[in-house]
Amino acid sequence: MSGARVRRFARGLGNALGLPRTATAIVDLLVRTSGHLSIAEIVKRVKMSERSVRGNIALLVRRGLLERRPVVTAKNRLAYLYRLRPQEDVLRAVRSQFDRNLMSLRRAARRSSPRTASSGRS
Repeated sequence: MSGARVRRFARGLGNALGLPRTATAIVDLLVRTSGHLSIAEIVKRVKMSERSVRGNIALLVRRGLLERRPVVTAKNRLAYLYRLRPQEDVLRAVRSQFDRNLMSLRRAARRSSPRTASSGRS
C-alpha cells in the first residue's frame, strides 16, 4: 500500500472510530510495519510520550485493532510486542463498534420520542 493510501486508511479508521490523534498515528505506523513493535519503538517513531502511547495502545487493543505478543526480554522481564490485526479482523472490529453505536442511538431515540397515537403515521 502506498504512503498516501496508508495515511488515508489510518485517518479514515481514526475518524470512523473517533480515535485520538495518537491512536491514529500508531495505526498509521503499524500499517506500514510488517512485524511487531515494542512500546519503545512505537514511542520513538510516533514521537509521542510513552504514557500517551501506552494509553492509546490499550485503547486499540480493547477495540480489537491490535494484537499483542508476549516476549521475555534479555533481562528476563515480560514485555509485549504489538502489530495491527489482519485486515478482516480490523474491519470486523469496526463493524462491531458501528453496531454498538447504532444500538445506542436507537435506544436513545426510543427514550426521547414519546409514542403517541397522532405520530403522523397513516
